[in-house]
Amino acid sequence: MSHMVLWLVVAAVMALIEAFSFGLITMWFVVGALVAFVADLLGANFVVQVALFLVVSVLCLVLLRPVVVKHRNRGHSAEPTLVGERGVVCETIDNDGLTGRVELSDHMTWSARSATGGGPSCGHARRGRCPGVYQAHRQTV
Repeated sequence: MSHMVLWLVVAAVMALIEAFSFGLITMWFVVGALVAFVADLLGANFVVQVALFLVVSVLCLVLLRPVVVKHRNRGHSAEPTLVGERGVVCETIDNDGLTGRVELSDHMTWSARSATGGGPSCGHARRGRCPGVYQAHRQTV
């Protein structure tokens, strides 16, 4: 008795679950089901197919998932990397009053603090290494 349909259904169900979860968990069971499907095509008995399904699925999950997750998350950060980005001061920067805004080239405004203590009411600023800290200086004409 062939179990090809069973393995294709398992692969399809796992792929569908993965498509909605994006957890990179069930996609490895798709691989295992496809290996079991191939084993069935080659005439392996059902016990061997199940063993292959489980071993391949777990090995892929343990060995490949961390690599794929690391690759998928590469370059992502909680905050855009804006160190060195230049902007225009659009609200007076006052560290004591906790006020100040800087507009960047993409027309987004960010709260700003001066690295030197006080800041101008107009001019340019450059993003420092600390979140929200801009080195502000007056524009020279």
